[in-house]
Amino acid sequence: MASAQPSAGTHPHSGNKRLILRAITQAITLPFLLLVVLFFPAGTVIWPMAWAFLILYLGGMLLINLWLAVRHPGLARERLIIPRASEKWDLRLIGIVNILLLAVLFPLSGWDHRYGWSPAIPLSVSLTALLLFAAMFGFMAWSMSVNEFFSSAVRLQSDRGQSVAAEGPYRRLRHPGYLAMILQFLAIPVTLGSFWALIPALAVGAVYVYRTILEDKFLLEKLPGYAEYADRVRFRLIPGVW
Repeated sequence: MASAQPSAGTHPHSGNKRLILRAITQAITLPFLLLVVLFFPAGTVIWPMAWAFLILYLGGMLLINLWLAVRHPGLARERLIIPRASEKWDLRLIGIVNILLLAVLFPLSGWDHRYGWSPAIPLSVSLTALLLFAAMFGFMAWSMSVNEFFSSAVRLQSDRGQSVAAEGPYRRLRHPGYLAMILQFLAIPVTLGSFWALIPALAVGAVYVYRTILEDKFLLEKLPGYAEYADRVRFRLIPGVW
């Protein structure tokens, strides 16, 4: 979304302050919701790995949002406010992902913790999954740092002069951000100790693979220079595979 020019009498930094406030609010809102959908099914708040996950998630989202708001305000506006011009098929896919996460994966993890449906996962394995989850925040931040058009929803950002991102991880993969998110989704059930929650996590991953296919087709048709870029960078999500 194109940023509006400050009107007469408006402090030049007021828009940035509002963006920072929105970044903080959005980073806090989802972890607060996860408190409910995780701990209510679990029937207890004494769940160290769930608290470690939530704290890490809150910290990662907050740091990325604040960094974008300060260093990349145009991208921050694009990500924090889903534009009306977003592709409808993509908004439907985002809705499916949200349902799978908030209504299935996290409550199922809570019930699994409560009733012990899954065999015990070694603490070292859960901590490794948590570290993978954290590392993917860094990978996404790297992707964002070289792609000013890393939107939260698929659309042609002609109002922002969208061009092809070809630096950093985009030298090897066309959609590195999606790879990072898929790995995070798969790491969550292992962190929380639930093999059963891997089922909705895999379903979310499948949705993102489908989203990758549709977005790639969209960019090939709509974004100038993307076809040439796709010829140079063959792989979408997995280096050497696909």
